[in-house]
Amino acid sequence: MPAHWTEAHHIQPWSHGGTTSTDNGILLCSHHHHLIHQNEWTIQIPDRLPWFIPPPHLDPHQQPQRNHYWTLC
Repeated sequence: MPAHWTEAHHIQPWSHGGTTSTDNGILLCSHHHHLIHQNEWTIQIPDRLPWFIPPPHLDPHQQPQRNHYWTLC
């Protein structure tokens, strides 16, 4: 989706010492941005690509997931 339709999300919250930088941010649509906050998902970027970790009530093993919609062939 176009960037102007997204919201910036701090991976490490600004209120907990997270920086406002591209290394600590991700663009999410409003729907998914709210889901991240409401359902306690976490995001990690170990390889400069975002991995989404579901909360234990959705996945007891908390397997990291990727969005492969935009994956290059």
